[in-house]
Amino acid sequence: MTLIAQSPKKVFLQTFGCQMNERDSEAVTGLLFDRGYTHAVEIEEADLILYNTCSVRDHAEQKVFGRMGHFRRLKDMNPDLVIGILGCMAQEHGRQFFKKNPEIDLVCGPGNLNQVPALVDEILAARHQGGSGQMNSTKKLAIDRLNEEYGLDGIQYRADKVKALVNIMTGCDHRCTYCIVPYTRGDEQSRHSESVLREMKDLASRGYKDVMLLGQNVNSYGKGLEEKIDFSTLLEKIQETAPEISRLRFTTSHPKDAHTRLFQVMRDLPMVCEHLHLPVQSGSNAVLRRMKREHTIEWYKDQIAEYRTFLPEGSLTTDLIVGFPGETEKDFQDTLDLLEAVQFDMAYVFAYSPRPGTPALKLGDDVSAEEKNRRLQEVLVTQRAIAFAKNQTYTGKTTEVLFEIRSKRDKDRFVGRTRDFKRVVAHSSEDICGSLRQAKILSVADETLLGELV
Repeated sequence: MTLIAQSPKKVFLQTFGCQMNERDSEAVTGLLFDRGYTHAVEIEEADLILYNTCSVRDHAEQKVFGRMGHFRRLKDMNPDLVIGILGCMAQEHGRQFFKKNPEIDLVCGPGNLNQVPALVDEILAARHQGGSGQMNSTKKLAIDRLNEEYGLDGIQYRADKVKALVNIMTGCDHRCTYCIVPYTRGDEQSRHSESVLREMKDLASRGYKDVMLLGQNVNSYGKGLEEKIDFSTLLEKIQETAPEISRLRFTTSHPKDAHTRLFQVMRDLPMVCEHLHLPVQSGSNAVLRRMKREHTIEWYKDQIAEYRTFLPEGSLTTDLIVGFPGETEKDFQDTLDLLEAVQFDMAYVFAYSPRPGTPALKLGDDVSAEEKNRRLQEVLVTQRAIAFAKNQTYTGKTTEVLFEIRSKRDKDRFVGRTRDFKRVVAHSSEDICGSLRQAKILSVADETLLGELV
């Protein structure tokens, strides 16, 4: 039986982690809005609280656990409140959440997210079963659809009016020893191109200017589909289907699957932005072998050289892990040397944290927390200097900027991105959110380009 609300119920949904989690949260929100829910601005006013979670790093998990301490107080304030944990932590910990935090009613993994509205209805119905008004405890665990077909197709709701996220695949078939994603997101499952193209066409008709294609490894797209298609062909089909979209981006790529044809397509398709995110993780071949990353530093550098041959003005960003088990001072120096050699525009840098169930646990965690932090800070300082020097080369140039948001501190200050993913701030007396404008870069402040409209 489905409960019919007498007044609109409110949902408070908080997202932790990556852009795939952001898109999943957006889709779940859309499903709930279709059921009559509205946004709860404050958590205390919510009838439904959902945390969409990340398991990639211990820090991300601890942030979620730290927010759970006030669940009991919220339940005391509103006995009808439903609390749910979604996403990767739900898949990883499963029923353990009910034991640790009995206030939690729903645990739902990434493959089951399209069930959330129905599961919430079932929880509420069971509480009042028989019409007696007596509250009966019920729990819902939904983590059994990890490797099934993409289930969040056709949802219209979008949180942003300028940029859009589009999932093209889920899961990962690589087994990097440090990574929990294959265990929380499952095997690689490519979404049918017809479904992707339908969504792209809809976004174009609604005026979206910047779209990001998402997947754990987007450039292995097509694996497992009956249709003979790869990622480069999908990009070509999107260009043909939705040419009104000004900018097309994608993340994330595995070095093993980034190749000449991809770089050619990036150069030749007008909508594809001149920016490649290609995680290297370490500058040491010895560490890469222990990580089972399937590439060497020499091979990675050759890829970058080829990428820059096709897109000489293209930007390059990466991910790095410091303090991986067995990482020596020489291994670490190799990473610093790689930064200097490649000259990344930006790097996302993390200290290694052991994840339950991953093969790296068997390697031990022999780099101290203090040493990890030292290495982390040294990489950050080195990379900031490189990025600052690269950004200074933009001074005096005029470039296209898609302005996305208005500054909260200054109503005449707007923030946007260039095609190659540089952050730009400029002043305007009119609202320029959502518009593509030419801006002349006047100076650089850390990782931000300061410009004026032309």
